[in-house]
Amino acid sequence: STSTIYNLTDEQKFELENKSKDGDSEASFRLYQYYCFTINNIDEQLRYLEISASQGNIIAQYNYGIYLSNTNPDFSKYYDLNKAIYWMGLASKNGDIGAQNKLQELKKLKN
Repeated sequence: STSTIYNLTDEQKFELENKSKDGDSEASFRLYQYYCFTINNIDEQLRYLEISASQGNIIAQYNYGIYLSNTNPDFSKYYDLNKAIYWMGLASKNGDIGAQNKLQELKKLKN
């Protein structure tokens, strides 16, 4: 199952947390996946997604932009269209093809 695939031992989690603190975007992204698919903790999931995005992970930048523009009640407290546009713009600038179209959609929502 998906939750099993992304599960971490305490030791693995500790190691990834240290790598994340040292600026490893892949470690931060892996922790995001853990909290998303195994633990289902939205606060921690988005915390590590933002960290990974700020460390330059393009997929994280795109995904974070998606979450910040999500109107689903589970994510409504995180809704921030301006931040979503910022992260989607960064993902687009960094070469994510899908981010360009999504960026235009988000900008239309502002008008």
